[in-house]
Amino acid sequence: MRTPRLALRAVGFVVVLWMLLHCGSELVTAVPPAGWYDYSAYTDCRGQPEPALYDGGILKFGNSDDPDGYRTTETGVFSPAFVVYNLNKTTMYTFSCWVKLEGASAALITARLAPDNTGARCIATVLARSDCWAFVKGGFVLDWPTQTSVIFFQNADKTPMKITVASGSLQPFTTDQWAMHQQDTIRKRRKRVATIHVADPQGARVVGASVSVQQTTKDFPIGSAIASTILGNQAYQQWFVDRFNAAVFEDELKWYSTEPASGYLRLDVPDQMLAFVRSHRVMVRGHNIFWENQDATPRWVKNLTSPDDLRNAVNTRIQSLMTRYRGEFAHWDVNNEMLHYNFYEQRLGPNASMEFFSVAQDADPLATLFMNEYNVIETCDDPFSTVDTYVAKLKELRTGGAILEGIGLEGHFSKPNIPLMRAILDKLATLGLPIWFTEIDISNKFDAQTQAAYLEQVLREAYSHPAVSGVMLWTALHPSGCYQMCLTDWNLNNLPTGDVVDRLLNEWRTLQAGGLTDAHGAYSFSGFLGEYILTVSYNNRTTQSTFSLSPGDETRHINVQM
Repeated sequence: MRTPRLALRAVGFVVVLWMLLHCGSELVTAVPPAGWYDYSAYTDCRGQPEPALYDGGILKFGNSDDPDGYRTTETGVFSPAFVVYNLNKTTMYTFSCWVKLEGASAALITARLAPDNTGARCIATVLARSDCWAFVKGGFVLDWPTQTSVIFFQNADKTPMKITVASGSLQPFTTDQWAMHQQDTIRKRRKRVATIHVADPQGARVVGASVSVQQTTKDFPIGSAIASTILGNQAYQQWFVDRFNAAVFEDELKWYSTEPASGYLRLDVPDQMLAFVRSHRVMVRGHNIFWENQDATPRWVKNLTSPDDLRNAVNTRIQSLMTRYRGEFAHWDVNNEMLHYNFYEQRLGPNASMEFFSVAQDADPLATLFMNEYNVIETCDDPFSTVDTYVAKLKELRTGGAILEGIGLEGHFSKPNIPLMRAILDKLATLGLPIWFTEIDISNKFDAQTQAAYLEQVLREAYSHPAVSGVMLWTALHPSGCYQMCLTDWNLNNLPTGDVVDRLLNEWRTLQAGGLTDAHGAYSFSGFLGEYILTVSYNNRTTQSTFSLSPGDETRHINVQM
């Protein structure tokens, strides 16, 4: 007898009919979208579900005030299903609902989409509970239109339980609408309107003065990983500083690089790299103090059999590294990838990470301390790093007393699911912490043009999301290439990905603006946040000054006296 998983892989109209006969299902046909994107999200479990976003969108599934809006099933394999007709290719679909369990205190529930005769794909996950309602948010884009699709819920470990779903919503957006939402957020969060007022010493308005503004630095950090290959390579250094205002060292700060044998410290290379970024006013992230992956742990550390010896070694590592570089690194990834690995937790106990954060905070109180993890934003198929799992770990650390101030999302993408990416950012944003993309690249299994296209999708979504505070690419250049994705060849000739980055960097800065003051002696413009040089000329007189555009909803007013 075929298992439900095998049946699901061959899902087609038989499965659709099964769903219709055995589940509380809604049949809907896709209609043109309406309204604006709703960034609402919840990571706290609630006594009652909130009303459906977009009034259900094309599902019209009901809300918390409508008992008919609830759907329940007795199995954890197939569950309340939505059968949806005529979904469109390339349309951005955002999906949300609320879930509650019976028969288990908690479980990882996956929302899956099964279009026509193709296999099911994950579109959202949630850590659901029996004592309250948990919020699901995700989404998808189809590669081709489908006549019939099924959205259903699946218990990850197949334990029988009762799943109840409420306030379901499926809202479509065209690609133009999605881009319009991105541009609107950029206008509100990454730019600000400024008015230059020009007057003479008596306060009279100066009409017709020539005003020119030029951006000199950008407020939003966009950077890349660098490696020791940048040292002594002036062409590479110039290429880097012409583009980026942030950096992270690829491997040079990791424990296996700085202390390959006990007590044998090698810090000359990171010292030189730090001098390079410092000399060019580039902010730099510290990556990393510890890495839970035992394969990335120095051999001599793995050979420490005594917990006391290991604890002494890790405390020495934190103190030596952070005392030497106190105040130099804006961020530290304290314990890398602890959702997937547990080398230190196994040997030092479940509170090891909390101790790491506490000691690191004492050693460098000005640094922002981060969790950093992969497959949180890239996919929802990894059960170890779902968005709710990440949120739960963050809350656990903070409840335990860890001073944890930043959310790191690595961003090693295959084919990106942009609606899912936005939904995950929405949920992470509820924590009120800075969110950074720390290691963005696109898998090298794709050709160069596809890599570039996917990179542009990811960068546009990351830059435009209101909760994102910075973006780092994982593109440290080596003679043999890069980890997964390069921006140039070794001779610094742009690859398609490099063309994308250059184009976006130019798009996201105020190259130059200018004009004449109006009848009120004023000139206004909308500029990207950052530092500016202001030049005003009138009747053979010229004055120059500087000003900054910092985040704010109000118009920034600058007064100039000629």
